[in-house]
Amino acid sequence: MKKWGILAATAALTLMLGACGTDETKEKSSGKTEQTSTDKETSAESNAAFPMTVESLTASSEDRESGSSTVFEDVTFKEQPKRIVTLDYGFLDTLDALGVEGIVGIAANGGKGNMPEHLKEKYINDDVTDVGSLKELNLEAIAAAEPDAIFISGRQTSYYEELKEITPNVVFIGSDNTDYIGGVKESVDLAAKIFDKEDEAKALNDNLSAKVAEVKEKAAGYGNALVAMYNDKAISGFDDGKESRFAYVYNDFGFKPATTNIETGSHGSDFSYESILKVDPEVLLVIDRGVESVDVLKGQIENDIIKKTRAYKEDKIVYLDGTNWYFSSNGITTEVEKMQEILDELK
Repeated sequence: MKKWGILAATAALTLMLGACGTDETKEKSSGKTEQTSTDKETSAESNAAFPMTVESLTASSEDRESGSSTVFEDVTFKEQPKRIVTLDYGFLDTLDALGVEGIVGIAANGGKGNMPEHLKEKYINDDVTDVGSLKELNLEAIAAAEPDAIFISGRQTSYYEELKEITPNVVFIGSDNTDYIGGVKESVDLAAKIFDKEDEAKALNDNLSAKVAEVKEKAAGYGNALVAMYNDKAISGFDDGKESRFAYVYNDFGFKPATTNIETGSHGSDFSYESILKVDPEVLLVIDRGVESVDVLKGQIENDIIKKTRAYKEDKIVYLDGTNWYFSSNGITTEVEKMQEILDELK
């Protein structure tokens, strides 16, 4: 009996050791040890705020050409999105600055999209689906990316209903010019709320506020300014009106407009070089929509007429990066860079 007792005990001990070894092997092979429980706790904490209902930053958008209006519905996320398609370069910039992961689709336009270099380097690769251009989307590619959140702005409004067929979680993050900087901060706060990045958002928004104060102080030293945009040998001007695309340069950055009440909009009012001379701004801010080199742009802008302006004579023509100013506006990093451009040039 003692012999069988010893054998039984030995067998039981062997089974126990074997089971422990098996468990340990499984843990090693799956990479899961005590970290598994920590990961579960972290996941539970991040999803504690869900389901979460968010509003688009603008309730509706009107197409001035067709007269149609799009109303953006509230979105309820059942859990924190893990697969994100963002169709706005500015919001991509904000998500990147916040450290949000899970970007699975962007409008890279075959690598030709006019997005900042730091975003190109990080997001144009085989792991991120190219879903077309900013205004011409590849809906099949978006669907194949299996997003559980899609973020859009004005350029993609016409696709809103079709995108909702891919996922109901389509959020419009564009804002109007009523409070431009406030809109940028709202987009940061919206992303921070969804992705649990409130501390990061506060630091970024505080930095943005400091930069606004800095550029306002600089702008106060000039009598007036004119924002112009150059594209394909055509030049347009912008004032501080409600429909003006770059009204925020006056209303938020603090420059006094050299001219007001001109017919303007997203692409400005057609201007001639004679018109600029007539306005004769102290500061001329030229946005390069065509993304030329500065030397090429200077050769096209600084003709005999422009050389008669006060801005030229006082070396106050500022050439601005079209990638940030026209294609990637509203990003938390790009907005700071835009203001820094002005500060660097107006020393």
